[in-house]
Parts: sequence; structure tokens; C-alpha cells
Amino acid sequence: MLNLYITRHGETKWNTEGRLQGWMNSPLTEKGILQGQKLNQAVKMYDIQKIYSSPSERALKTAISAKGKLGVEIELMDELKEMNMGQWEGKTLEQIKEKEPENFENYWLRPHLFVKNTGENFDEMLARTKRALDKIVQENPEGNVLIVTHGVTLKAVMSHYSSEGFIEFWTKPVVEQASISMVRVKDQEKGEILLYGDTRHFDEMEMK
Repeated sequence: MLNLYITRHGETKWNTEGRLQGWMNSPLTEKGILQGQKLNQAVKMYDIQKIYSSPSERALKTAISAKGKLGVEIELMDELKEMNMGQWEGKTLEQIKEKEPENFENYWLRPHLFVKNTGENFDEMLARTKRALDKIVQENPEGNVLIVTHGVTLKAVMSHYSSEGFIEFWTKPVVEQASISMVRVKDQEKGEILLYGDTRHFDEMEMK
């Protein structure tokens, strides 16, 4: 049995400013750095044997903090990067809403109608996250694996194992950064979602 533990990178400066990041990057805040350190407790709690991470700086730094001094391998995967938001990247939500109100609304409420702007659409992003999952599951028929990724990509990963499908899963609340979502994979295509946005490892760290 393979257990996939999926998390978001720590908080960044652009997160606090309400800017979309996509394939661009902004530095982790002090809170974001601490969140990565809290993930180290999750790595210990869940006996993580390997970490797969988006190569984006904010995700990689979070993965390195999650690993800490443990001898856990980190493998970078481009397929785990955030959705490429094209010309929206670096702009605030208010700026995007003002310029493209209908497309902005479709992005949040009707993702199947969203029209990409020099970036990716949801189908393209879903296809590459599926490639990432296929590779991870093939390489790890059993054990405990941590995936460090991004908000949109995390929902894409989770939706592959949800009977609701992506459009319905997209409407779920965004999980807290450095929280743990977990899927127990039964075979190449099937899995059971057991955790979504769990933060009990935060408490474990604070008690020490």
C-alpha cells in the first residue's frame, strides 16, 4: 500500500499581497519558513521515505525544511509546479478582476470555461499532474511519500482520487499552507482520500 501525503509550500510575500504566482516566485515569509519547519514534524510522524517537490523556489525551500536533517531523498518534478497563469502572474486579484471580470469569475467558479492567457488551462494542468502521479506510483508501489506542491496543483492531485471530479473538488476550501492531505493508493488509478488539510503536526511541534 502506498500512502501519498500532499502539502502546499509555505506562505510567501505575494500570498500576503494577494498576488497570483504561478510559475513566477516570491520569497517565503518568516511564517512560511516556520511552516516548512513544522512539516519536518509531519515527515517524522508519517515515516516519510521520499519527498517529491515542485522545483519552484518556494516549494523547494519548503521541501528542504521538511526534510531537515533526515536522510530523505528529494526529487524535483516539473509536473508538480503551480498552474502557469500567464499574464496574470504577479498581478493582484483585484487587478485581474478589473481587467478580465468574466474570465476571473470563470477561473474561480466555472474552471471548465476558463480561457488561458499565454499560460495553461485546467485540462493541461490536470494532464501533467496525472503524469506526475503515474510516475510516483510506479516508482513507489508501497511506503510513505510526501509531495510538496502548490494550491491549484494540490487540488488537481487530490481530484484524481475523488469520485467528485475536478470541477466539484475545485469548489472545496483552499487548504492551509504546510497542512497535510493524504491519499491511500490502492492501484495505479484508485485511491482513498483520508485527510484533507490536516494540521495536527503543527500541534506536535508546538508541544516539543
